[in-house]
Amino acid sequence: MAKEVKQGNLSIHTENIFPIIKKWLYSEHDIFIRELVSNAIDALNKRKAIDPSVKNEELRVEVELDKKKKTIKVIDSGIGMTQEEIEKYINQIAFSGAEDFVEKFKDQQNNIIGHFGLGFYSSFMVSKKVTIDSLSMTEGSQPAFWECDGSTDYKISEGKRKKIGTTITMHLNDEAEEYLEEAKMKEILEKYCNFMPYPILLGKDVVNQQEALWNRKPKDVTEEEYKEFYKKVFHDWQDPLFQIHLNLDFPFNLKGILYFPKLKNEIELTRGLVKLYCNNVFVADNLKEFIPEFLTMLRGGIDVPDIPLNVSRSFLQNDKEVQKIKKYIIRKVADQFKETFTENRSKYEEYWEDVNQFVKYGVLTEEEFSESMVDYLIFKSSKGDYITVDQYLERNASEEKPKKIYYGISENTQVSLLNLIKEQGLEVIFCDSVLDTHLLQHIEMKKQDIRFVRIDSEINDTLIDNSKTEIVDADNKTESDKIKEEFAKALNNESVTIEPKHLKTDSIPGMVIFDEFMRRFTEMNALNQGLGGADMLKNHTLVINVENPTVKKVVELNEAGKTEDASVLAGYIHDLAMLEQKRFTGEELQSFIQKANKILTMI
Repeated sequence: MAKEVKQGNLSIHTENIFPIIKKWLYSEHDIFIRELVSNAIDALNKRKAIDPSVKNEELRVEVELDKKKKTIKVIDSGIGMTQEEIEKYINQIAFSGAEDFVEKFKDQQNNIIGHFGLGFYSSFMVSKKVTIDSLSMTEGSQPAFWECDGSTDYKISEGKRKKIGTTITMHLNDEAEEYLEEAKMKEILEKYCNFMPYPILLGKDVVNQQEALWNRKPKDVTEEEYKEFYKKVFHDWQDPLFQIHLNLDFPFNLKGILYFPKLKNEIELTRGLVKLYCNNVFVADNLKEFIPEFLTMLRGGIDVPDIPLNVSRSFLQNDKEVQKIKKYIIRKVADQFKETFTENRSKYEEYWEDVNQFVKYGVLTEEEFSESMVDYLIFKSSKGDYITVDQYLERNASEEKPKKIYYGISENTQVSLLNLIKEQGLEVIFCDSVLDTHLLQHIEMKKQDIRFVRIDSEINDTLIDNSKTEIVDADNKTESDKIKEEFAKALNNESVTIEPKHLKTDSIPGMVIFDEFMRRFTEMNALNQGLGGADMLKNHTLVINVENPTVKKVVELNEAGKTEDASVLAGYIHDLAMLEQKRFTGEELQSFIQKANKILTMI
């Protein structure tokens, strides 16, 4: 007896719907696999709910590639469908959703698949023909077969399926043959379906992780499990520094884990490592509406069940719940840092070198994070430990207003000056990050009773030996007067102010003192590029150390009539001081080398 074949038409109003679907969804056509596998997982869940006795090993999704026939099959052992159910769910409900999609969004540029039940029809993005062969778990059901060639006509008849479940076969068009490559398909399945709760097989291999660790309660996860999950999912051989497990049921539903990798004390430009999921189905990488920009340097996953699979940016930007979620994530990250700071300070300091750039960036870009974390920023001190701003003020009590906090670039720069400062009992914190100029200014705005001063921005009175007295010669000039004259004559630069000082060390010949405000202005304008090339370092003070032997040599050379040698040596001292303030241009470097070569002939 011949099988009855029923023919039909999806809608007389939507004859152009398939070309429109293909056009609109082309930019993200990988998602057809996500949609079909998600439907298969849904069918498995329904079967498990109706028949709890079904064995777990029977519940699976298989993806089969056939290069010769140019087909992809998505096979599940789920609840299955009868002919009547195919008529209802494929021909009526899903396609009416597609029709709504066309009407509502034909004049816009959005990807709205998922909002209108279009999941199954995404298969036509890559197919010239799609078939369904399904056997319902309803007792006495016959297999049902559905076929459509991308027009609005379809055929439905008895199928060949022997086991409960559904097989969807896509006969690929020529432009979609890349999906027949196993490596390509594996990549897509791992991206979109990695945490779906049943095995997904490609060939004989299970390609999905299955369990997303964030679905467990934090108390039920061991530290070793956190590390192993991180390494498997993010393919990193190193352990993460630590992680934050997000788990919230009210006032919104959210689960996730944020891992803090070792950032090597630099802001890494890698993006797309914090992934957004909806019920274990991948949605997007680093949606800034959910995840603050400073957190995109992290790795992890966040699952928000109440968002659509194909969420639009405009939806997220205008959704109040999304903003609440973002604030919650910021607060949880800050709370984790504060808790570690309070309960395990040594651990906090241990990983600070790896995360300080990320924390500073967060303080500068997110006001809520700044409010929470500004008092927990720590800086390495010249006394060998890490301290906060408040701890610095406690250890260096002062009646000055505003109170000064002295900082340097690092322990390995301006060593002579740094040693002199330390010898006088002054404490210095070190700020060597590209963000620190902005950060210090930010802290000053939050704490208006303090001011950060770089160690070479002023000469502290404690560094000067006030016990020194100078003899006035026959010309009514002191040694300092002579030094000032000689250096002013040698430099011949009205923009440089010469100030002789008796420092409490003889190892420093000279220092350029540059106003703190102007220095920051220069640094934050990226080497003056925004100022038309104006040299903000042009006007400065050159402090000359009267106690330094090389400085004394300048005076001696001049008194001996060797004015040219005196001029070269004075200029060299000035250049050395300037090197600590800026990078030389080619012309400046050439002049500096010429002076150095000249001085070598004087030895």
